[in-house]
Amino acid sequence: MSHWAVRRTAEAVALTILGAVLLVALVHLLPGDPLNAIIGERALDPATKALLREQWGVDHPLPVVLGDFMVGITRGDLGISYGEQRPVATLLAERLGPTLLLGSLTLLITFTVGMALGLWSALRPRSRRAQLLGTLTLITYTLPSFVIGLVLVWVFAVSWQWLPSAGLDDPLLPIDATGGAVLLDRIRHLILPLATMVLATIAVPIRQQRSAALATVAAPWVMAARARGVSPWRIAWQHVWRPAVTPVITLLGLWLPLLVSGAVFVEYVFAWPGVGALIAEATGTRDIPVVIGAGVLLVAAVQLGSLIADLLYRVATPGTVES
Repeated sequence: MSHWAVRRTAEAVALTILGAVLLVALVHLLPGDPLNAIIGERALDPATKALLREQWGVDHPLPVVLGDFMVGITRGDLGISYGEQRPVATLLAERLGPTLLLGSLTLLITFTVGMALGLWSALRPRSRRAQLLGTLTLITYTLPSFVIGLVLVWVFAVSWQWLPSAGLDDPLLPIDATGGAVLLDRIRHLILPLATMVLATIAVPIRQQRSAALATVAAPWVMAARARGVSPWRIAWQHVWRPAVTPVITLLGLWLPLLVSGAVFVEYVFAWPGVGALIAEATGTRDIPVVIGAGVLLVAAVQLGSLIADLLYRVATPGTVES
């Protein structure tokens, strides 16, 4: 197990580096003039433009760009944002906290509630409530996340005015507000984007867990447990859920990057100051250093999620043969 873990970790690191290199190359080949993100609408003479291109490395050939990127990333330097004129690493660090908060709560609610509901619906496959749950979650899954967000804003923020429509906190909150008041304000701002992400994604773990549990319900050991008079609760959690959890582990590994990226559209709709909103802003203004820096962060998150899923799978299935 230890040798496999070391080898698998080395593979993840190598794939992260390869993905980062490919990302830099693809972004470098995109059409358009990145200099516009620096100078905006100002009209400059050709000599000044040439000087700015050299200063910002806009016209450097791809091998030079890749070399500078690899040297910089070893020092934690992801470049300078064209629009913000600040280090990309600093911008990502500022935006990472809100995204981790939103993403971690989304994963926690989606997978705990989703797995429980999936198991419940598998044990009652012909129940009207289970069928209604499947229909409702399928509807929310097929709707774009920004549509769900806009509907929630219209209902709860505009029509009923129960919750704030955007932002991380209230800018008019007094400076001397108590910790409880600040926490309550953050929770109120978090509810709508969190509800949007949960509604848009919870159908997947529900259906994944339901399918796996339905296949396990008919297994011989479940039939034997029922014949021995084992309680339905013990059958559900010990004999059905445990063998059916491995497909959900794989799904969790694929979704762990959500902790880093959040949801671009959801963060943008709710003006949530996270990495997703930063990616949307940088893409719109062609701020290449920010796009590359955020992309590298996502590549690393994907590989980390895959690695964690593999490790959890080995723990859940200790009899797996190492390759």
